[in-house]
Amino acid sequence: MSRTRLILLGLLAVVAVGAVVATTSGAEPPAGACTTVTSAPAYCVAGVPLTSGATEKFEGTNVGEATLKATVGMVKTEIKCATGKSKGTIEDGAGGTVGKSTVTDTFETCKMIKPTNCKLTAADAKEIKTTTLKGELVMTGGRIEDKLEPREGAFAAIGIEGKESSCVIAEVGKPKSFNVLGSQLCEVDPSNTEAETEAATHKMICKYSGSDLEVGGPAEIANEATVKLTSGKDWSVKET
Repeated sequence: MSRTRLILLGLLAVVAVGAVVATTSGAEPPAGACTTVTSAPAYCVAGVPLTSGATEKFEGTNVGEATLKATVGMVKTEIKCATGKSKGTIEDGAGGTVGKSTVTDTFETCKMIKPTNCKLTAADAKEIKTTTLKGELVMTGGRIEDKLEPREGAFAAIGIEGKESSCVIAEVGKPKSFNVLGSQLCEVDPSNTEAETEAATHKMICKYSGSDLEVGGPAEIANEATVKLTSGKDWSVKET
């Protein structure tokens, strides 16, 4: 065997050993892989980051009641909605970009619990719909969350009228509309481990503590939804 051939074989052996070492030593995965989140959470679909400009449609179904507590006209109010749904899109995930989304939430079969002498308008008792919200994945205290805020204007609007003449928020038969302003942080699943696991469905958990809302006075929302892609593909939140 020639000396040149021996040298080439030796070089190939070094490269092969180096590849094995890199694979087993926890080296960085190849570009485009989905890994554990450390700083910039993004969306992965079927194990692959969403490329720039690509989107996936999603739909959500509320789990249990949704509750809005707010101070309206210096009066503490509470609204409960029995059911609800959401729809929108997710996008971005490639090359370290932060995952973004658009979403519209619809809260259904709603009732004003407090004060008892006021009520929602007939339209809002049927459903309360948010404006189109933009979402951006963030890390808050080590937890993966989705920050939702209106693209423009109000988060949502609520119509209230007097149920009795003693309602000081609005008169009987003369409804008033109140804008909900601000943003809401919602946790992605109960833990980061679940958020990072490829699955058909994930939870969006909105807590009072994540509310930065107001309706003239402070407001807060509590709601939980199960979210899936309309394509039926598994998805997760990962680092890319």
